[in-house]
Amino acid sequence: MYLSKHKSRLVSNLQNLLPLRLLRRFAPRNDRIIQGFVIASRAKQSHVFRTLQVTLVTAFLLFALPLAGAAAELPAIYKVAFDVGAQFYDYQNYQNIPYFHGGLDLCAPAGTEVFTPVAGRVSVSDYKIVASANPHRFSYQRTPFRRGMTSNTRYLEVSIVDANGYSWMFRHIDPGSVPAEVFAAAESGKSVTAGSKIGKVARWHQPVFPEKRNYDHIHLEIIGPDGAYCNPAAFTGTVKDYYPPVIHTVYAARHGTDDAVALDANNRTLSGKINLVIGANDRMNRAAYQHAIYRAVWSLDRLGDNGSATSQIPEQEVFKFDRLPFTGERVQLSTVIYRDSLRVDTGRIRANGADGPRFFLIDLTSGTSSKGYAPTNHLDTTLLANGRYRLNISVSDLTANARQKSVEFQIKN
Repeated sequence: MYLSKHKSRLVSNLQNLLPLRLLRRFAPRNDRIIQGFVIASRAKQSHVFRTLQVTLVTAFLLFALPLAGAAAELPAIYKVAFDVGAQFYDYQNYQNIPYFHGGLDLCAPAGTEVFTPVAGRVSVSDYKIVASANPHRFSYQRTPFRRGMTSNTRYLEVSIVDANGYSWMFRHIDPGSVPAEVFAAAESGKSVTAGSKIGKVARWHQPVFPEKRNYDHIHLEIIGPDGAYCNPAAFTGTVKDYYPPVIHTVYAARHGTDDAVALDANNRTLSGKINLVIGANDRMNRAAYQHAIYRAVWSLDRLGDNGSATSQIPEQEVFKFDRLPFTGERVQLSTVIYRDSLRVDTGRIRANGADGPRFFLIDLTSGTSSKGYAPTNHLDTTLLANGRYRLNISVSDLTANARQKSVEFQIKN
């Protein structure tokens, strides 16, 4: 009765509040329903279409508005829809230098306004990256950037330290877009308020495949008062993700080497000390950017001749990346948790943490979230009885979309 009486006003208000592109953003799996709603809402003269309006609006309210409400409670950095181009925990290897990404790339067109979701002391810096493979390092050299200065760099950072001591670093801000009020606050040591505009997205120079558009984005990095890298996805509203990660191949690598064999055919015989490595990646809705894995666990069962399974190694949580497991330079553990390449029968398999499409080699035996990581960690098959075994792997993303895979092999020492 209520919907019948007020359907015209409800449909009109919902259309004004949520245009088609945002309806798709909140409910990508319901595109057909949402499109039906929009088409119906334009056919005012038809009683059938007006009835369909009410039905579809009701369905949308039940499905989408809880998502919109949850997102509204989180900080608003953009006032437009955006895509996640790279995750906080991604392995990157631009110029063949391995490191953890350490931040969240929020992709929006160049010129999109950027707002700080927190209040705090602000600074504006020009910076350059100092990185090399040997010695292995990745760090920043900052220079204060003041009002009236000019720069063509994409490497401009607006940083805000909030009341709890968290440093919010917004990188790739267009140098010419920083408001005078932000410069004034930086020079006087005063704070900016939450919701203040801090600049616009700078124009990037190339795409990250498989997307073909320019990779216009800001890199948001959050470091806690203890120096820990914190996952920005916990602080920012991102759209619901329906895609589970993908485990492409499972490998056993001879410990201390890149020599490996694929285990997917379930016909390998292993011996000695090995590392278990998966080739994997993930994606989110709308954009095809490829990401690494948020959480990974594995376990090992021994298989009996009668088909029974006995647990040999209980479930091990390799990582759950709410934080990076170190402070300081982001090269740490990048060649321990991740592998850059493996040599198999068919040639060399390489990770791609640069211009994409991105693909990651993850060492499941590098350590655990509870005990830490070391390059000396491995699976010693000599400590296990000869026989047939099943390796069980589960990987998941931030919204708990999960993918499982099992492979079997013989151990013979």
